[in-house]
Amino acid sequence: MQGTINALAPLTELTYIDLSMNQFTGAIPNSLFGPTTSSMFLQRNNLTSISNATAISLPEGSTVDLSHNSISGELPPSLAGAESLFLNNNRFTGDIPEEYVRSLTNGTTKTLFLQHNYLTIFPWNSGSQLQDSVSLCLSYNCMETDPVVGLSTCPVEVAPLLSRPAIQCSRFYNHSSTG
Repeated sequence: MQGTINALAPLTELTYIDLSMNQFTGAIPNSLFGPTTSSMFLQRNNLTSISNATAISLPEGSTVDLSHNSISGELPPSLAGAESLFLNNNRFTGDIPEEYVRSLTNGTTKTLFLQHNYLTIFPWNSGSQLQDSVSLCLSYNCMETDPVVGLSTCPVEVAPLLSRPAIQCSRFYNHSSTG
């Protein structure tokens, strides 16, 4: 299937949505992130943004997979409450909001995959602890160092790629700031 998913915007009572591995483009309507949507799978499309991401409300225990798209901009803090959150292989930029770290350390988020983006800072407190059940992957971003050395649990195929080459980061940031 292809086109936008705007026609789904009025469906505010969804509990499960799987439109993965299609050719959808454009923005994800924020109404799809309703308080009843416990599972959202939109991976492997050509989606580029989330409409009004500040208005997102996720139920406890939700799974959101937006991986392998072209979503750009900063990470929306409102997604931090998902139990399993896959935002890898997109074009997210900037610092990772502190809400993501709090959600990991308090046990709300069990899986957070942010690898293969252009993220710069993970505000990790070196005294913080992650529970053994947490899976976190920050590989292949624009971070100077791995902020959680020894805590990352990336998939095997990602593990050797610790950081993006600096040239990719500078080209991306120069290109994205000029249009």
